[in-house]
Amino acid sequence: MFISLSRRRPTGGEASDGSRCEEAWIMEADPRHSPEMTSNGSPGRSPQEAGQDPGSREHRRGRHPWIEAFQEYLLVEEGCSEQTVDAYGRDLELLEAFLNREGLDFATADPLALSSFLAFLQRERGNGPAARARKASCIRSFYRYLTRQGYVHQNPAADLRSPRIPSREPIFLSRPEARALLDAARRAGPAPVRDHAIIATLLYTGCRVSELTALRVRDVNFTTETIRIFGKGAKERLVPLHPELAVILRNYLRVRQVPPGSPEPERLFRNQRGGPMTRHGVHYLIKRIAKAVPGDLPGLSAHKLRHTMATMLLENDADLRSIQELLGHASVATTQRYTHVVNRRLRQQVQKLEY
Repeated sequence: MFISLSRRRPTGGEASDGSRCEEAWIMEADPRHSPEMTSNGSPGRSPQEAGQDPGSREHRRGRHPWIEAFQEYLLVEEGCSEQTVDAYGRDLELLEAFLNREGLDFATADPLALSSFLAFLQRERGNGPAARARKASCIRSFYRYLTRQGYVHQNPAADLRSPRIPSREPIFLSRPEARALLDAARRAGPAPVRDHAIIATLLYTGCRVSELTALRVRDVNFTTETIRIFGKGAKERLVPLHPELAVILRNYLRVRQVPPGSPEPERLFRNQRGGPMTRHGVHYLIKRIAKAVPGDLPGLSAHKLRHTMATMLLENDADLRSIQELLGHASVATTQRYTHVVNRRLRQQVQKLEY
């Protein structure tokens, strides 16, 4: 599907940053094209297809100089993860392509153009409130940076508002489902000892997938019975090592193999080739094991395992502040979402009472 925009540049003209304009804005509604676009509006290969790490400096160097500078700032000064830095880069490339089609660029964008971009994301790309809110946050951060650096004199994103995100209760596993998942991990797949350790680590620490794949062998301390986890913004937290998890990790470390010359040999969890586990590898592993559970666990994700830990802690009378520290939430308001789930379940139990 080809869709022209109201202020599209003439075919074959030069965009304001010197890049060539393509004939049409290629939308993700056409399945033949990539869902993302390059900075000139044309579809491009993903960094993975091009043999690049999407968060690598080599990949970032192909972007607009202002995007590159902003990404370096996020990485070095703000301590953001490579995944966050690359996600912001892709969001800004999409904004750049939109602005070019409107005859604008980062320097000449106005508040109306930025608001139109968010409307375009909803109307033409099907982005929901959460996706648009993330992109709006990215744009505000980007223009604050550009203003501080003197690249632009007025901040067109100063009043850019994020869409309201509907509150959703966390989805989690019941205790029997969590136990069934652990049991399935021990039986299914070519590396059951490792798979069991990964599922147990997610359930007993509540860590994010990015935090799990970043774990190093030395982060697991059997003497102090703690696991050191590095969260968002390179924030460090210590999570108590559950006795069952300690046994599972000891069993895994006995069979863990790292072939000579393997990259990042200190990373705790390894793939079948001996390299470090990736986020995609963990997501695939979870879905595979979920299918091995009797009755299946459709839609299971690592984040649902994180929700499961938080909910079970609340049901065991843990206080919100402790759960906030264990999960690495920046605000206790995030943790409070779980109380609604527990309160509803308690109400259901009370309603079953008969005298």
